[in-house]
Amino acid sequence: MAILRMKAEYCKSEVSEYRGNPLIEALPRILTVEEVARSVGNYPELPGGEIALDASVRLHCVHRMLDLVVAIPLHLDLAQAVSEVLRRGYVGRNPMEVLTTKHLYSVAAGNEARSGLTSTATSFCLVGLSGMGKTTALKVILRSYPQVIWHKKYNSRSFINAQIVYLYIDCPFDGTLKGLCLSFFDAVDEALGRDHYGEKYSRKSSVDEMVRGMKKIASTFYLGALFVDELQHLKRAKTGGSENMLNFFVNLVNSVGIPIILIGNNSMLNLFSDQMRNARRASGLGVYEFERFDKDDVVWSYLVDEVWKYQWLPQFLDLSQDVRDALYDLTQGVTDFLVKLMILAQRYAIQEDIDCLSIDILRRVANDRMKILKPALDALRSNDYRKISMFEDLLPAEDQINSMMAWAPSTSDVLGLLGRSRGSELTISAYSSSSHDDKPRTKEKRINDPLEDFRARGLVVSDLEEFD
Repeated sequence: MAILRMKAEYCKSEVSEYRGNPLIEALPRILTVEEVARSVGNYPELPGGEIALDASVRLHCVHRMLDLVVAIPLHLDLAQAVSEVLRRGYVGRNPMEVLTTKHLYSVAAGNEARSGLTSTATSFCLVGLSGMGKTTALKVILRSYPQVIWHKKYNSRSFINAQIVYLYIDCPFDGTLKGLCLSFFDAVDEALGRDHYGEKYSRKSSVDEMVRGMKKIASTFYLGALFVDELQHLKRAKTGGSENMLNFFVNLVNSVGIPIILIGNNSMLNLFSDQMRNARRASGLGVYEFERFDKDDVVWSYLVDEVWKYQWLPQFLDLSQDVRDALYDLTQGVTDFLVKLMILAQRYAIQEDIDCLSIDILRRVANDRMKILKPALDALRSNDYRKISMFEDLLPAEDQINSMMAWAPSTSDVLGLLGRSRGSELTISAYSSSSHDDKPRTKEKRINDPLEDFRARGLVVSDLEEFD
């Protein structure tokens, strides 16, 4: 996510509690619902005239769908929550107040509990199944805020300071507090555009030193909110590790006044089951859930309508009820799967010189190129709670899913393309690793040496000297 840094420009707030606070008045104004909807949604250019472009070009265009973000009601609620969290957290940390200065000195001395700060920070949780767009939604919302604001003077008073509006980090894979601190220092350096704290607090520093440094930095730069993603990693922490991490988050909210937003899949909620204090602090503004859509959900229908507009094939397939039923069956209401299916189906059609999508193509691509997702989809399709609870565990690693999206044409694809370019039909069944056609094929006699066979077909030169 690109880092936006800007000089402070102050605008008097309409909310009385926010007036006279440069940290709040330097933030963008509070947006209306209509403005939020426009800022959250991201609708790339529709295919239009690109449909007439060469297949090799259209294969690139199809990737544009990865940038599509369709604004839904949950996005609007989430944007409102972020707006409130940032501003309310600054109410108790007005740098123009003497108590705030006292608090900064107390944190620097390690005595923040005695600083007299009345924390106005609140938090919330964002949970949901993988692939439902939690992280994407939050990052799109945060794009409407500068990450760093440089202050110099406020109402004729000197105020030279950098304000870090937000930091977004991932919970370390091993769930350790030390790993979290290291990620925090790196994020601060990246936001400010310099290498300092990552080197100052190296891995040789003790956890206590890192925690003190983290509190001091968060206070000094008036951190607006800390977003911690992938919180389910705490389940891998050693005995007592997850409790220490959660207690640390509560301490940041209470004694330092930093709002914390915790993000993860549904299994992260188990971390709060035995600690009501942590549960209360983590859900001050509630729990926002990104669950998969039901088949008859009007929001799902709206999403499908918007995604379906992006077709780079000569003929546009109408969105009939049968097509809708197939799309839901093959994606089970998971938005990420819907987009991936549309991309892969169109790439298949373009490669095979097919003019129009079809239910058969959608199913063929889902069964072949998305088979890596089959265990997770089968779990969702079962409607069995025990199997659905294992959904995240059944998903392959992110790099495996990314490789699924990479266009690596098979031997049959290459031969088919070469045959069309030479104006002749090639029988390719003998080289196809898998076929989804119901019609039986006659297997050709295979030549032992594939290179010799290619030469016999005229697909490669017969002698390397011909290149000279």
